[in-house]
Amino acid sequence: MINLALVFMVACGVLYYRVGQHEYGSGFVTAGLSVALWMVSAYVLGWSLGASLAVQVGLFGGLTIWNLRRQRRP
Repeated sequence: MINLALVFMVACGVLYYRVGQHEYGSGFVTAGLSVALWMVSAYVLGWSLGASLAVQVGLFGGLTIWNLRRQRRP
């Protein structure tokens, strides 16, 4: 039986791959970072599904701040 956390991990990886393709030209870095953070939070630290999703929201917020700071530089 497929685990719901695994489905969310793959979905977040695909989402961040598409974001990386659009913003940075390469989606493998953002997708890899997303999956790595999910693996650490869920399987190494043993956090719940909600906490792992919160980590993904934090990654999205971090990438947003990164892009805003990158746009301000001349």
